[in-house]
Amino acid sequence: METERLIIRKAQQSDVNEFLKIHNSEFVLKYNACRPYGEEEAPHILKTYEEDEGTFFIEYKKNHQFIGSISVESDSLRHGVNSVCLSYFLGEDYTRLGLMKEALNQIIEYCFNTQNVDIISARVFSLNIASQKLLESLNFQLEGCIRQCVKGHHDIIYDDCIYSLLKCEYKI
Repeated sequence: METERLIIRKAQQSDVNEFLKIHNSEFVLKYNACRPYGEEEAPHILKTYEEDEGTFFIEYKKNHQFIGSISVESDSLRHGVNSVCLSYFLGEDYTRLGLMKEALNQIIEYCFNTQNVDIISARVFSLNIASQKLLESLNFQLEGCIRQCVKGHHDIIYDDCIYSLLKCEYKI
């Protein structure tokens, strides 16, 4: 998939150095429920992502570098509903440029029009105001907040805000 400034594609082994740098940064780890990866395991992680139909890497056309990732996963909070849950991260050097909004717009269109899902959700730590504003700018609605829900980096426990976008609310 492509947008004006981005290529949204499968992971490639050539992404390994930028992937480690961005994924393991304090900026990304702060608001994501993930652990840092070691150099020796990174190629295996990328191999898993290459084979995963729901993991997309974001490449910036300007420099042809990996700059972030979006995952489309099963929505673990809904039962018997045709829904998916998005998770994402972007390297700090690429924030506040509208790049993640551009990428998410493409993935949202893909989910609704190609995968034919009915609901897309996203979970955001309560202190991650930038991500909350991003989702709201994409017409996601705040459903609620689960208090003391997720243990993140440095064992900090965060409240988890749940957002969703219904297919009938989606505007191209």
